[in-house]
Amino acid sequence: MDEKKDTVVAETRAFLAARPAPDLRAAVMSRIENLEPFAAPRRPALVERLTQLLWSPREVSIRPAFALAGAAAVVALLVIPLVRPVPSSVPSSASQVASDIADAHVFVQFHLETSAMRVQLAGSFTNWEPRYDLRQSAPGIWTITVPLTQGVHDYAFVVDGQQWVPDPHAPQIGDGFGGTNSRLALLHPDTPEL
Repeated sequence: MDEKKDTVVAETRAFLAARPAPDLRAAVMSRIENLEPFAAPRRPALVERLTQLLWSPREVSIRPAFALAGAAAVVALLVIPLVRPVPSSVPSSASQVASDIADAHVFVQFHLETSAMRVQLAGSFTNWEPRYDLRQSAPGIWTITVPLTQGVHDYAFVVDGQQWVPDPHAPQIGDGFGGTNSRLALLHPDTPEL
């Protein structure tokens, strides 16, 4: 049976070799030339899509309450900067001086004598966070000058980030936690006597 199969395959090959394949190149090429150009569908660019989104007409529906609120907000933004308060009366010089003094700062110098690597100042005026770093002006002498408003201020020095030390040159008060703070009362030199 293998011989018969081999004979059939050989005859088929001889038949195909004797007949040349038809040349279809000319027919295919003429058809291709007559086709319209085929372009793959392209996705519009970002700018083109944004333009279509913003420029294409469409029906918009909005509630009247939202439209009114939006219009009021626009009017408020346009009008508020133009409105300036008119002073009702000229304040007396004593009250003007008192308000200026309340806003004025007094420069206070703090100093501590200690051997440390770092000294900071914390108090009621810093919400008890050690915000001010003292500078060493001489070996073992740490100083800083801080602007404070008039009033009563409690404070302490923080030595090397761990030890809270009261000022030995100021009145001492309890801190409510078993420790000690220092107290400073400031009045501006121009404060009128009552």
